[in-house]
Amino acid sequence: MRQPGRMSFIMISFIHETLYGLLRNSHRILHAAGLRPGQAVLEVGCGPGFFTVPAAKIVGPEGNILAFDVNSFAVEHVQNKIDGAGVTNAKAIIADAANMGLPSHSFDLAFVFGLAHPLGNMDEIWQELHRVIKPGGMLSIEGRLRPPEQYFKFETKEQRIGRYISRDSDYNEQ
Repeated sequence: MRQPGRMSFIMISFIHETLYGLLRNSHRILHAAGLRPGQAVLEVGCGPGFFTVPAAKIVGPEGNILAFDVNSFAVEHVQNKIDGAGVTNAKAIIADAANMGLPSHSFDLAFVFGLAHPLGNMDEIWQELHRVIKPGGMLSIEGRLRPPEQYFKFETKEQRIGRYISRDSDYNEQ
């Protein structure tokens, strides 16, 4: 899989750090996604980190945020944002959404925002998200992506955010 480069990140970052703040309320969107105090949350494809620090503030000191991206420029930028904001319950790492290398069932919620053109096989990404989200945990998606019913059950849609509940591993469609 080809990793996005520096120029790609600079263009995305410009949009997120100038226009996004004028057009979008990160706290309202994150609340619609189901973020609550005390949760362990995974931010999938964090890009320039528009949601990372606000998410860390929502989950509070009892919760934590793990933001990841395949782009090393994005991860470095987001970690600098986290450090600059004095946030201690968030971390940015380089990871592939199809093979994160994270422990199974370790997140209460994962959110996927702005991932219009994911890099990699979506079937593998859905499987990996199902693996790392706790059974009964939540996957929140902005946009048109829809996870397979075998892994996630649709719960609700609020402010362009679809929320899906992670099914138990032994779910069989009838």
